[in-house]
Amino acid sequence: MSLADTAKSLETLTKIPAFLLAGSTKDRVVYISNEDGPYSLWSLDCKSGSKLKMTSEPVEQAATPRHECNEVFYTKDTAKGAEFHKIYKNDTIQRKETLAVDVQSMRIEGLATAQDMIAFTGATKEEMALYTAKSGSLEKRTKLEALAALTDANPNYLVGYGWLENNPRSNELFIFDLSTGQMQEYTPKLGSVNKMPVLNGSRILFESDFTGKNRLHVYDLERHEVHDAPCAFSDHLAYDATEHPYFDWMDDGKVLFVGKRDGEAKVFIDGRQVPTSAGYIWGATLLNGKLYVTHTTVIQPHRILEIDPQTSQTRVVVDNQLPPGIREKFKQRQSRLVRYQSFDGRNVPALVVDGTGSPRRTITYIHGGPWSEVLNSWERFVASFILMGYNIIAPNYRGSTGYGEDYRNLDIGDPGGDDLKDIALAAQWAKENGLATENAIVGYSYGGYATLLALGKEPEVWSCGVAGAPVADWKESHQMSDAEYRSFIEILFDHKTELFEDRSPITYVKNVKKPMCIISSQNDSRTPMRPVLRYAMNLLDQGVKFELHSVPEMGHLWRTSEEILSVVYPTIAFLQRQFPA
Repeated sequence: MSLADTAKSLETLTKIPAFLLAGSTKDRVVYISNEDGPYSLWSLDCKSGSKLKMTSEPVEQAATPRHECNEVFYTKDTAKGAEFHKIYKNDTIQRKETLAVDVQSMRIEGLATAQDMIAFTGATKEEMALYTAKSGSLEKRTKLEALAALTDANPNYLVGYGWLENNPRSNELFIFDLSTGQMQEYTPKLGSVNKMPVLNGSRILFESDFTGKNRLHVYDLERHEVHDAPCAFSDHLAYDATEHPYFDWMDDGKVLFVGKRDGEAKVFIDGRQVPTSAGYIWGATLLNGKLYVTHTTVIQPHRILEIDPQTSQTRVVVDNQLPPGIREKFKQRQSRLVRYQSFDGRNVPALVVDGTGSPRRTITYIHGGPWSEVLNSWERFVASFILMGYNIIAPNYRGSTGYGEDYRNLDIGDPGGDDLKDIALAAQWAKENGLATENAIVGYSYGGYATLLALGKEPEVWSCGVAGAPVADWKESHQMSDAEYRSFIEILFDHKTELFEDRSPITYVKNVKKPMCIISSQNDSRTPMRPVLRYAMNLLDQGVKFELHSVPEMGHLWRTSEEILSVVYPTIAFLQRQFPA
C-alpha cells in the first residue's frame, strides 16, 4: 500500500468514533464522542434516537449527571493540551453552555455536583487541594497532602480516595464533612486498596480488596459499619470479577456495576448479570427502566446498546459499523487472551491478534499507565496494526490493572525493571509460538517510555520501535511536573528517587542501534518534550536512524480525530518504511 493510500485508510479509521457514557439526566443519555471531530458532549433521546451535540470544543471529563435535572457539568482544557481546566455547564435540552466557575490555571481530575454546589480536586504547580463552588464563588476547602481525587458529592459530604497514608501500595478513602469542615480518612484495613467511593445519603459504596479480592462494599457513616454491597442476586459472585471499573447507586437504592475479568466485562443490576456478548463495557446507566451501555471489542468499535433488564431484549441505539474496505480486513482477524511464563515463573496475560495462518512481522504493543491494561476493546493503535496486516501481541505486564492489586503493585518501586523483562519475553513467546518472525515495539505514554528503554536495554530483541509521548528522563520530568504528577512519579518509584537515573531511557541511549520513531507533543504536561529533545540529540550524535515528530498545540490526551491521526499516521508510515508487514 502506498503512503497516500495508507494516509487515506488511516484517516477513515481514526474518524471512527468512540462513545463513552457519562450517565443520564432526567430525560436523556449523556455521552462523550468524537463523532464530529472533537471529543464533544452529546445527549441522546432514546425513544426517537435523535442526538444533540452540546459542545463544539473538546471536553476533558464530565461529572456524573443527576436524574433530577437536565444540566451537565464538565471541564475543558483552555491551554491547547497543557491541561489547564475550566468548568462549564450545559443543558441537554436547550444546549446552552455557560462558564460554571472560573478557576485559576490548574489541572482538574475529580469533578462532582450536588444541588447548587460544584466540587472538585485541582492541582497547581505548588499543591493539590479540594474545592467547592456555589453561584460561581470558589472556596478552597483543604489542601491535600497526598495524591487524591474527588469522586462524589452530596449536600453533606465530599468523598474521594488516594494515597493518604503515603503508602504507594494502598489507597484510603477521604470523607470531607461540609458542616464541620473536617476531613476524615477511612480504610477497613490498613494497607488495603480502596477506590472510587460514591454516596447515597450517609452510605458510601466503594471497591476494596481488604477481604483478599476486589469486592464492592458499603460504609455507613452514621453507624460506622462496613458490609458487603447489597445484592439480591449472586451472579456477580459466580463471575468473580477482578475489578469493578464502574459502579453506582440506582434511584431505588440498589447497585448497578460493571465487573471485569481477563480483559472483558459484564454488567450487573442488584447482583444479577445482564446478558451481553463477549467484549468490554465502557460505562452503564439506567433511564426509564432501560439499561444503556457502551459495548465494544478489538474488532468492533463502540456502540451504545439499550437492554431491557427484565427480558434481556437488546437493541442498538447508536450504531458504529466499520466502513466496507476496513471491515473486510477485520473479518479475517481473531483476538484471544494467552498467558506466557515470565523469568520468575509468573504467568503474564497478553492479548494476541492473528488469523494470518503463518508467522509474520509482529507488533509488540505496550499499553500506557502503567496502571492500565489492553482489553478486548476498540483501540486506535491496535486497529491500525490490524488494518496494515501485522500480527499483534500486547502484554499486560506486571503493574497492569485487571488482574488484582497484588499484580498491579509489582511495578511500584520497580518501573522499567521486571515489567521490561515481561515485555521482552512477550516478543520471545511470539517467536516461539508461531506468531512472529520479527518484533517491533510500539507504545504511547508509559508504553512510549518502555519502548525507549527496551531499545536501549534489550536492543537485540527488536527490529525497530515507535515511542509516542515517552518519558526520556525521570529526574527532569519530575522537576517539570505539577504537584499531582510529581506525586504520581514519587508513588510509582516508591519514593526511591535514586532510581530515576537507572530507569531513565537517556541513560541507555548509547546502546540504541535499531531505527526508531519518536512522537512528542509541544504542550504535553505529563511527558514533557524537553527531555525527549535531549534524547534525540544523543541519537543524532550517535548516527542512529530515527524520526522525530513534534506535534504543535497538542497535549498528552487526544482531543480530536485529527490529533489521533497526527500520532497514528507517523507511526504506521515509519513501520511501512522500516518494518513492512
